[in-house]
Amino acid sequence: PAQAGPTVSSQRPRVISHGLLHMAVLGLWALILAVALVGSCMLDFARGFEGPELWKVTFHKVWIRSFDDTLLSAVAHVPVRKATFESFPVVFFMNSWALSEFEYIIEAARIAEHGYIVFEYATRGFGLSGGRVGAAGPNDQRDISEVISFVLSQREWHPDTNKLGLAGISYGGGLSLIGAALDNRIKVAIAMSGWQSLKEALFKNRSPNQVWGNVLMASGFLTGRMEADIPAMWAEVLKGNESAFSGWAAKRSAKTFADRFRGRNVALLLSSNLEDRLFESDDMLDFFQAYSGPKKMLLNQGIHASAEMSSLFGMPDNYVWKEVKAWLDRWLKKQLPTNSSTDDALVTVQVRSDMRAREHFTEWPSKQVEWLEYGATPRPFLGLHGSLVPRSGTDSSTLLNESHTEDEEELRFAKVTGLTLGVPVVAEVLQAYADKRIVSNLVFSSTMARSHAIWYYTPIRQRSRICGTPTLGFKVSSESSKWQVVAYLFSVDWLSRGTLISHGSLTCWNCTAMERYAQQIKLRTLCEDVEGGLALAFSLYSDMYKPASTHHNLHVKFHYSESFVLRIPFLSTPSLPSAHDFPVYM
Repeated sequence: PAQAGPTVSSQRPRVISHGLLHMAVLGLWALILAVALVGSCMLDFARGFEGPELWKVTFHKVWIRSFDDTLLSAVAHVPVRKATFESFPVVFFMNSWALSEFEYIIEAARIAEHGYIVFEYATRGFGLSGGRVGAAGPNDQRDISEVISFVLSQREWHPDTNKLGLAGISYGGGLSLIGAALDNRIKVAIAMSGWQSLKEALFKNRSPNQVWGNVLMASGFLTGRMEADIPAMWAEVLKGNESAFSGWAAKRSAKTFADRFRGRNVALLLSSNLEDRLFESDDMLDFFQAYSGPKKMLLNQGIHASAEMSSLFGMPDNYVWKEVKAWLDRWLKKQLPTNSSTDDALVTVQVRSDMRAREHFTEWPSKQVEWLEYGATPRPFLGLHGSLVPRSGTDSSTLLNESHTEDEEELRFAKVTGLTLGVPVVAEVLQAYADKRIVSNLVFSSTMARSHAIWYYTPIRQRSRICGTPTLGFKVSSESSKWQVVAYLFSVDWLSRGTLISHGSLTCWNCTAMERYAQQIKLRTLCEDVEGGLALAFSLYSDMYKPASTHHNLHVKFHYSESFVLRIPFLSTPSLPSAHDFPVYM
């Protein structure tokens, strides 16, 4: 077990009381710390003596006075020298939103035993740290450099000043990317379930991410002390005020500082979960694809932070954390990893249909992906649905190009349409942990809700694997200046039950009435096998998003033209042992 070391600073933070609720939160963190320490000791006992490669580790409780006298609470795991001139790489962990400096304590101890100084600290306003939560704002960014300088000044810990890395989950992941961009001393950054653009996370395609934004607000108020501008900015998002939010969000986004990485070869490991509705995988893939330095991307099944979570509670064999340790060994210690495979894939993607399987890509975008484009035709007068038609290479594509170019269909606003993204948060958790899929009743959409929803179908005659980020283009118009369109992608069985596999939305807050708008949106990234059929559906409402208008007379017209295109990334050579069962349907 880690040995207790002396407190580096005897300074104490200013006490900020929030009554019984705040005391209860602090008590909870104390309980979590106790459980984590006991778990760490039990894991050490279970491991026994693993060999001379492990270091004895001392544990230090630390207070750091930042640039504005705010006290930041931290814990340090410091290995004991085996040789006189030995120095250690340093890994800095920053907490997730609403969590504390003790979040990573089990994994931090494990990493430290392999010869790393591991330093965990609570960002301002969370845990035991003073100050107010800035949502990765300028003060949080300056704190990162202050913490780095503090650790490097602890000569008795023997830090290697040329081998520094930042890491974290969620809030800590986004801060890791920002900090790595702004501080030239950082050589490695690991962002798990992080973000590259705060605007894309909370206001993508001008659709307020109502559910997850409210979760952030509630948890931030419960466990932290937030700056007043955070709820104020969220209120602007809910009003559709893009101009007010854009600049504020840009200051808190790694995308803004991407140029600061140029020429530095910072090694980036990004991990994202495919059903994360807060920090979506397609946004991180954009950042990953644009980055030219050393990099690797892990795309996992699960919701926000779920793929990384088990290891924080001491459970072994977590894929993401094995890759984290391998990345640190490779880029900070410059040695072959001893705790993971030597897999050189640039991108790995966990398959939804078989969680044991991962697709491995040595380049991205990958030549293994074959894009199939579908156009859409209207539903017949008595038909249940429209059709998705391949845009080239078939007789039906010729018919598509010659017909329906002037057709249009109109949807009216309603909250109940038969189409669903699931009960907010609850359905996502059940998908991730109980394999309970989100299913829509497409027959209801075709009949009882015919005026409020529409779907288009194409058969998938043989089992095929979709792996990537589908895109959708279409033209719409409305008599209203405010409207929202929600798009759904389903795998469809013979009973016309649609299993949700992807989705997206687009909102207009100040459009010109009756003007046609050509829209392009990305749907959620996925990697999943489909058979039976594939369906694209539309409605004007989902309770996941804040709608621009809920007026009962709201109408939106969909115009059929060559710009109505659904692009699907089919995988030409799936990696499962039974790969011959997965031809691409063309």
